[in-house]
Amino acid sequence: MVTSTKQEATALVGVVGTVGVPGRYGGFETLAEQLARHISPQTMRLVLYCQRSAYPEVRGQPDTHFEGHQRVFVPLRANGPASMLHDVLAMSHAVLVARVDVMLVLGYSGAWALPLMRLLRPRMRIVTNIDGMEWRRDKFGVRAKKLLRWLEGWAVRFSHLVIADNAALIPLAKASYPDLDPLLIAYGGDHSLVQPATAGTISAQPYYLSVARIEPENNCELILQAFAETPEWNLVFVGNWDASEYGRSLKTRYMGQPNLHVVDPIYDLAVLAALRRDAYGYVHGHSVGGTKPSLVEALFHTSRVLAFDCAFNRSTLDNKGAYFSNVAQLCERLENFVHQEIEHKDIQLLRQRYRWGSIAKAYMDAFSK
Repeated sequence: MVTSTKQEATALVGVVGTVGVPGRYGGFETLAEQLARHISPQTMRLVLYCQRSAYPEVRGQPDTHFEGHQRVFVPLRANGPASMLHDVLAMSHAVLVARVDVMLVLGYSGAWALPLMRLLRPRMRIVTNIDGMEWRRDKFGVRAKKLLRWLEGWAVRFSHLVIADNAALIPLAKASYPDLDPLLIAYGGDHSLVQPATAGTISAQPYYLSVARIEPENNCELILQAFAETPEWNLVFVGNWDASEYGRSLKTRYMGQPNLHVVDPIYDLAVLAALRRDAYGYVHGHSVGGTKPSLVEALFHTSRVLAFDCAFNRSTLDNKGAYFSNVAQLCERLENFVHQEIEHKDIQLLRQRYRWGSIAKAYMDAFSK
C-alpha cells in the first residue's frame, strides 16, 4: 500500500465516473478499486461514487466503506445516457457535501457540469482521465460522437490536469487540443495474480484465450473466423455475448464449431487465472481506445501475445509480440507463432510497468501537484 507525506494525508479525493467498487464492470472500476487498495486512508482518503443498483447487498445504506475509504451510492445508472446525470450527482455531492480537495473524473459524461463545479469550489483540483477518446468508437452514431467530442472538449478545458492511459493517445489528443499536456499513467494488471481456481477450466488443449466486450471494434468476428479456418488450434473466447444483437449473432454462428469455445462473462479472477494459466497464448482484438486492462492482465500470465495491429496495442506492448490486421494474417500468425514469444527480459520490463503500486503512486503525485 502506498504511503505519502503528512501534507498529502489531509487530501480528500472524490472518484467519479464508475459503476463502483469492488469492480464489476470494466477498466475504470478496476482502476478505482486498485487505487483504494493501494492508497492508505491514513495518507489520502478517497470518496468512491457507486451506482446503487449494482450493489444490492448494501440496499438501504447511504454509504459504506471499502478498504477504509468511503463509498457513496448514486441512484442512477453509471452507463449510457443516464451517466450524464449520474456523474453530475456524484460531482455535486463531492463538491457540496464531501467537500473534496481533488476530484478524479474517470471519463467525461459529466463534463458539461465542470464549469459549475469550478465556480462552486474554485480551489478544488479537477483531474480527468479521458479514457480512449470515446468519440472515435465505431459503436456510436454520428450524433453520439458529436456529443462525446463536445464533452471531451469541455473536460479538457475545465480540468486542471488530463491523464492519458496510453502513449499513443497523447499525439491524438494534442492534435485536437494543441495546448494540452496530458500526463501518461497506464493501467495495472498484477491484481490478476491470484490463486487459480481448481475447477471450471477448459479441457480442450492447446488453446488460445481471448477476453473482451463483444463489440465490432474489438474484432471479435475476425478472431472467430481465423480460428474457424485454423481448426488445429482451439480458442476460448470469454465475453458478454448476450448483451447485443451483434454478440448473439456471433454466438449462434460459431458456437457449433468444435474448436471454438464461446464462454459467457467471467468476473471471478480465480476462474480467469485458471484459464490464463492453461492457455497457450492470448489473442487481443481491440482496435481503439487506450491501454486495455485485458491486455495488461494477460501479460502477467503469458509471454505469447497476438494483438490487433494498431498504435495503442503497439504502445502497450512496446512493439513486442506479434500482430495481425485481418483474418489471413491471424491465420498465418497462428501457424508460425511458436517462434514469436516475447523475450524474458522484455516481458519482465512490461510487467514492471503495469504494477498497481507504482500506478497508484503516480496518481497520488497527480493529486498533489
